[in-house]
Amino acid sequence: MKDIKLIDTEAQIKAAAKTVFLKRGLAGARMQEIAQVAGIGRTTLNYYYRSKDKLFQVIWKEAFRSIAVRTEVLRNNNYSTLEKMDAFVDGYFDHALVEPELDLFMLNEFNNNPDMMKDILMTETNDNPFHILLHGIEKAVKNGEMKGAPEQILITVISMCLFSFAGGAVIQNLLSLNNEQYMELMKERKVHLKTFLKTAFTADFF
Repeated sequence: MKDIKLIDTEAQIKAAAKTVFLKRGLAGARMQEIAQVAGIGRTTLNYYYRSKDKLFQVIWKEAFRSIAVRTEVLRNNNYSTLEKMDAFVDGYFDHALVEPELDLFMLNEFNNNPDMMKDILMTETNDNPFHILLHGIEKAVKNGEMKGAPEQILITVISMCLFSFAGGAVIQNLLSLNNEQYMELMKERKVHLKTFLKTAFTADFF
């Protein structure tokens, strides 16, 4: 069993690292700043994590475990594809409303470090959840449950969810919203998107 003090120190490091990585990204983060935020010396930080990349992977593997909850419903065969998309929006927004800054970070890091982020995502979810959703959409289109190009439908669903938070600063500036007003708007947007999904991909205009 680990010493309680060691566990507490490691928890401090992880919390500090997540704060710094969210603010600076992997490229901009510095181990010295992480140590300062954690309230420890650089030597102590090096005792636990000698590499910034290694620390980044540990932090975001843990983060992706919570993010994976957003996609668990995709593996439930008792739901139709439309019901899965509806539940996906629920899970996505409920998690993102707690950590809205996470989506912009993810977007940036996937662009800047695609191989590393892909490895983390695949390791933590064992499969690409969006491939699962795409496969379900393809089947739904084939059997007439949905209409449209499967890839376009998938991109639309992902974009509607991701931009709501990754584009938070843009939305706030365009609509002159403070943080509280923006968060209320996002709660309303979840309801709006769920309603949209129930009708948009079954309409005759596709």
